[in-house]
Amino acid sequence: MLKWVEIDLKVMAGNVRAVKNALKPGVDLMAVVKADGYGHGAAAASKTALANGADCLGVLTAEEGASLRVSCPQAAIHLLAPSLPEEVPLILKNRLIPTADSIEFLKTLHKAAKKPGPYHLDIDLGLGRWGVKPGDAEAFLRAASGFAKAGLYGLSAHLAYRPAQNMIEAEEKLSSFSALADKLRAAAPRLKAHAANSSILCDFPHWQLDMVRVGNLMYGIYPTDIYKKKKQGPPLPGLGRPWQFYARIISVRNVKKGEALGYAGEFTAPRAMRLATIPSGYSDGLTMEPTENHIRIAAGFNYWGVINGKRAYFTGRTGIVHTMLDVTNLPEAVIGTPVALHVRRTAANARIPRIYKK
Repeated sequence: MLKWVEIDLKVMAGNVRAVKNALKPGVDLMAVVKADGYGHGAAAASKTALANGADCLGVLTAEEGASLRVSCPQAAIHLLAPSLPEEVPLILKNRLIPTADSIEFLKTLHKAAKKPGPYHLDIDLGLGRWGVKPGDAEAFLRAASGFAKAGLYGLSAHLAYRPAQNMIEAEEKLSSFSALADKLRAAAPRLKAHAANSSILCDFPHWQLDMVRVGNLMYGIYPTDIYKKKKQGPPLPGLGRPWQFYARIISVRNVKKGEALGYAGEFTAPRAMRLATIPSGYSDGLTMEPTENHIRIAAGFNYWGVINGKRAYFTGRTGIVHTMLDVTNLPEAVIGTPVALHVRRTAANARIPRIYKK
């Protein structure tokens, strides 16, 4: 196999347990598995999460939810973005829990449902993507009260929070959101309020509310580094990254100083070099940015792969399905050697085989 992704489900399971253990008693954990489980595979990630403490699953769209229902027949699957009225049949068929910010959607849901079902009302706290303004929430629920087969289950919000930049604003909005949830419980006593994603959970653990929605932490990514600025350890220690992309070296050759390489000779070897080629490029999710030529104005930045823990820097421009690496000082780099590559998980080509370690 020339290139593949290894996913260690034991590491993912440990991450889920660490998050679950950080929650207050009675707080639910939603495992966010949108975008094919952030590239890890939605089915495998969902089963791992549910087996290690997650209470429910979260995806973005009805189509994602319907696909996931096949592998998770009994799980509660929530949709994190509002759906269109024409998606109601798909939602009902697959027992999905939608998010709404439209009376027209709830009207359609009420007419099509054979029995009462839950939905989330999303509140726009400034991110601006969707949702009802906080001041309009009570009027919305009054208008929705006539649709008996659409029952309010959750009150959700997504904050425009960027770690360390708008903490005071985020604190104020979380406080006002919690107050709104308390107010709306007069009409929906069992209402579950949730606004905490991975970064909110780390930086505002006192705002777990009734449920947290965790994606990045489950996949071993700390979305905030405020703890470093405070010279503290991470808020959830011991998380590991279960995802790693590999490609094997298919060619190794020596080049002379001054030799021009690549399309139109865009890279000139600044010294005698030993170069390796891997069959992976920007179609797999690697960068399209070129390596600077040998004449430099600044130090620049090079991407790299890792061979036996050592960096092998990209040389020249990454192609659609190939990349050259500088292995001059890596004698262990030979044809067939695997190279670990930094690829954004959700950008990795879906056709690349996923190998699961259990």
